[in-house]
Amino acid sequence: MNDTFNRNLSVLKRHPAAYQLVKGYAPRFTPEKYRVENARNGQPTLALHEDGARPLSYHSRYDPQAEAKKQVAASYEGQSHVLLLGFGLGYTAEEILLQLKVMVGGPQLFVIEPDPAVFVAAMQARDLSRLFTDQRVALCIGMGPDEIGDFWNVNLDWSVLERLAIIDHPPAKARHNAYFERVVEKIRYLCNRSKGNLVTLMHSGFEFHSNYFANLAAGFTLPGIDRLFGRFSNTPAIVVAAGPSLDRNMHYLRNVKGKFPIVAVDTALRQLVANGIRPDIVCAADPSYENSLDFVGVENESDVILAIEPMTHPDIFESFKGPKMLMTFGGGLHPVFKDLREPVGTLICWGSIATTVFDLVRNMGADPIVFIGLDLSFEDGRLHARGSYSDDLLFERIHSFTSIEHESADYINTRGRYKLVRSDGKALYTDENMKLYRDWFEDQFRQTPVKIINATEGGVVDKYVDIMPLTSVIAKYADRAAPVREILDEALQRPVNADCNALRERLMHYRKLIRRNESEARRAVSVCRKLLNAYADIEPARLSGKASAEYYDVMKLHDDICIEKDLFAWFSIHQTKFMTRHTMELNNLKASPRATVGEWIKEISGFLAALESFHEYQIPLLEKAITSLDRADKSKQSLKGDLSR
Repeated sequence: MNDTFNRNLSVLKRHPAAYQLVKGYAPRFTPEKYRVENARNGQPTLALHEDGARPLSYHSRYDPQAEAKKQVAASYEGQSHVLLLGFGLGYTAEEILLQLKVMVGGPQLFVIEPDPAVFVAAMQARDLSRLFTDQRVALCIGMGPDEIGDFWNVNLDWSVLERLAIIDHPPAKARHNAYFERVVEKIRYLCNRSKGNLVTLMHSGFEFHSNYFANLAAGFTLPGIDRLFGRFSNTPAIVVAAGPSLDRNMHYLRNVKGKFPIVAVDTALRQLVANGIRPDIVCAADPSYENSLDFVGVENESDVILAIEPMTHPDIFESFKGPKMLMTFGGGLHPVFKDLREPVGTLICWGSIATTVFDLVRNMGADPIVFIGLDLSFEDGRLHARGSYSDDLLFERIHSFTSIEHESADYINTRGRYKLVRSDGKALYTDENMKLYRDWFEDQFRQTPVKIINATEGGVVDKYVDIMPLTSVIAKYADRAAPVREILDEALQRPVNADCNALRERLMHYRKLIRRNESEARRAVSVCRKLLNAYADIEPARLSGKASAEYYDVMKLHDDICIEKDLFAWFSIHQTKFMTRHTMELNNLKASPRATVGEWIKEISGFLAALESFHEYQIPLLEKAITSLDRADKSKQSLKGDLSR
């Protein structure tokens, strides 16, 4: 390898995955196949010579740099982030960096190159050290589409992703078209997912936070669903969603009760019970009061285990009398108490509780995983299986001039704007949310090693699954039954290892920290007011003496609050809308060489106002949680005393 390659390799260490790949691949590089030649203007160009095929030129043979400028000018319109499909010799990537005018912090240009040999050829031909050391660049070399998705999730600050440009390098696209289509599908799905998560937090962050604290005492000592992980290996499990088709085949579940675990979404529980079917587990995680109404009339189902996330509405915790097991999505208060009790069991949640049920049975080791009621579309003029709470809402709107069918049709005509055509040619309509759920499920099915069977007998989910009627599934896997009740009872009855006293002490510690932050923030607000009045129009570096000390004390307080991982996580949930904007504003200020004291202090003042609102909201929640733990401990001690008499 030449000096140019070695110089590039030395700075490539900033990209560990690409560095390790290139180090391993370079000795096998074949320059006779990947030929670097000179264009008319003297710049290096690349041609691929494969046996039996015409040479493929990666760049203009006249002026590769001018070609890259035209390509970027035609595709880039000032977006905050760019996905570049194909690297070539790096001309397009360099031109994109010249056009990225706004710095938002973190990687902004994601380079995707599936062929390591092309990348090695570039490192031999051109000095790319400036590109490799640019903080805005992330390299995905020789990765599969799912690996790129994981890399994107870890490295992208999606709170500052405003718009994404996808730019093709045409020769690479022609050579790897199917690969790049899969990459784009994956990235678009992840963008929609991140956007959906952010919108959900903006609208429901208060509810999440309040419910976590309200349910803390009741949930902390419950057995975790981690006890079920791996316990149903090689056993079929039935996932029951609440789509319209559920009415067609739910009655067949009686034939597998006690043999295959049956796990249902909360929306399906009422209609299952109404038809004489008790699922083994029902999952609940919605923070809204409306969701708690799915349990009206089925609160006393003692043969159904409720797997519940602490952000669920407290009415469900209080009203459901059957056995409960705790699950977590990993957020909220879980990081605070996870070391104080036995494992809970972390599951995925992606908008629909059906995604959580699927992840639960996947963690249980089930094979195959069988879905019913997973329509994710409007079929036969209906929204859900009959008997769900959504029907109750529609009934409330009925009067003498309408009907439930009319109200359903009105909803579908308003929301069902996406037309999806199944592999059998049947067209169905769905809404934006259910379309996203369908994309999520199909992405997960493709990555799940066990067999997935869609026995819904309707709906739009037909990729990466076997389509089979439920009766055929039952007949085919009848010999793979498991003692379901015995396994579940053992998991429920084992004593739970949880230290309530330690949890109480930790919450009292956080209460003390909040009181301290509250006092420091009040002092900082006064300082900010003085700095704004006297120094608003100058740059921070020009401050001196007491003013400089006070300014940097305020900035340090802001940073100290932001690095307190647990309290800041609560604050971010409570103030999601503000913190999303605040993060973008800070990145803009950091990128501006002439940002003034006034601009910085106004943004920090907004932060302190949001913090004050959080403190007013948070302290009563902490007080109530501590009181609930005290009450639970006294009740436990009283019970011990009664038993000892």
